[in-house]
Amino acid sequence: MRLLPLILATTTFTLLAEDHAAPAAKAKPKAAAQAHAPTPAGHGPAPAADAPDSPAAALAELGAGNARFVAGKRVRTLNPGQDAALRAALVHGQAPFAVVITCSDSRVPDALLFDQEAGRLFTIREAGNAPDLQGIASAEYAAEHLGSKVIVIMGHSSCGAVKAVREANGKALPGNLWALQAGMAGLLESTPQDPNEDAKAHLGRLEEANARRQAQAMLDRSALLRDLAAAEKLWVVPALYHLASGKVQFFKPLAVVPAPPAHH
Repeated sequence: MRLLPLILATTTFTLLAEDHAAPAAKAKPKAAAQAHAPTPAGHGPAPAADAPDSPAAALAELGAGNARFVAGKRVRTLNPGQDAALRAALVHGQAPFAVVITCSDSRVPDALLFDQEAGRLFTIREAGNAPDLQGIASAEYAAEHLGSKVIVIMGHSSCGAVKAVREANGKALPGNLWALQAGMAGLLESTPQDPNEDAKAHLGRLEEANARRQAQAMLDRSALLRDLAAAEKLWVVPALYHLASGKVQFFKPLAVVPAPPAHH
């Protein structure tokens, strides 16, 4: 007698709602390896069947993944049996639904804290989550050529880079560390310490302000990203990761006003 195996898979999603209430995405994790359809040369493969198809859905998926991480119920990053199939699928290209620009800090494992396996996040890491020109170009590539729907610029609590800039208080840091100060130019002036505020509280405000400022600076420096955001094809979202709780606090997507049509 032949025995027919019965496979039952149950997955629960919880959408994390912080400062930004993103619409709930009904994406169901399937096998990590998805077939990729061919696409025109120079572009990534077609997104996986369960990939978010809008900026709102992309942000909701990141929130849901973070909620799983906080609850200790990761799904997408706890499936080693799919590793070989996933590698084989990704040989043909990538279609990450989100760009994450975050700090190089070893305590900020973006793929784990968003519970997303390889091929779903396009990550740019620099100390102080302050992308330079190449970082901005990388984000443009992901949004324009790979179809990413959201760019999250994520700071974090207890950031050593922000702390170093704060403590230097305008004095040049040694070696090439001056680049950290250049990347955060104007941060201290825009967010001065209140006389009744202790250093830890001020650092926390600086970390949030830096994430917001870096997100705005990226749009200011990239006409390509501004155009995509104005067309509502892309969201640029500041965020802050809290080391102790594991929660990611999303702020509102930056508003972009479409450029008026040119008159000839």
